[in-house]
Amino acid sequence: MTSEAKTMIKQQRWAAIIDLCRENTSISVAELVPLLRVSEATVRRDLQQMEDLNMVSRYHGGVRLNDGQSEEPPMLIKSETNVSSKNQVARLAASMIKDNQMIYIDAGSSTFEMLNYVRAKNITVVTIGLPHIARLKRSSTHTILLGGTIRWTTEAVTGNLTLKQLDDLFFDVAFIGVNGIHEKVGLTTTNEQEAAVKAKVIAHSGKTYVLADGSKFNKLYPSKFSRLDQAVILSDEIVDFDPSLIRYQLTSGESRLD
Repeated sequence: MTSEAKTMIKQQRWAAIIDLCRENTSISVAELVPLLRVSEATVRRDLQQMEDLNMVSRYHGGVRLNDGQSEEPPMLIKSETNVSSKNQVARLAASMIKDNQMIYIDAGSSTFEMLNYVRAKNITVVTIGLPHIARLKRSSTHTILLGGTIRWTTEAVTGNLTLKQLDDLFFDVAFIGVNGIHEKVGLTTTNEQEAAVKAKVIAHSGKTYVLADGSKFNKLYPSKFSRLDQAVILSDEIVDFDPSLIRYQLTSGESRLD
């Protein structure tokens, strides 16, 4: 078995552990062994590594999710949290758009907010965000809504059909939402299909910005979609990450874009 195969299996186990914790609040090592079909030693090693990465908290005989690592809240709730920070980041993101560009704008509350501040002319916006359409209509922006399966929690279109349409689309710049930014892992989200869409958009974009208020740092979710160095982080604050790993532009004007 190759090291890559081992990594994939571990990732699947970790995702299963997170899902089980979400369903049951916490779960014991004894329960995980038969469910994951691995040894107790493997489970304990997984839990130790997950704790080291700030994904979970272990207790005697079991594990629970850290605060903030539970199921992604609905779009309606997210839009009402960290409002001031999101507004600052949204304004910064909108200022990055230039006239005549082909733009991808991801689903999510921060990308939704940035639409209030876009002033560039003659742009085309491609999106999977359902709430975004009404806001784009206000400005009569030329818009392409990708098709696929609707994920009601995030009000996003996703899935294989979405990915197939992206095969033929390329962007001057993309604006991506994120659930977790972790120094050792990168950019993560809660859903594998949405992660696949984000990854393909990044691969098809000349430049990618990730919108992240300060609450997203040192959080880790099951589905990774990018390394830190594949995008510029737009944020109101940056934690003490290795500077060689991260590029950012802060709302305060501070930046590291090398």
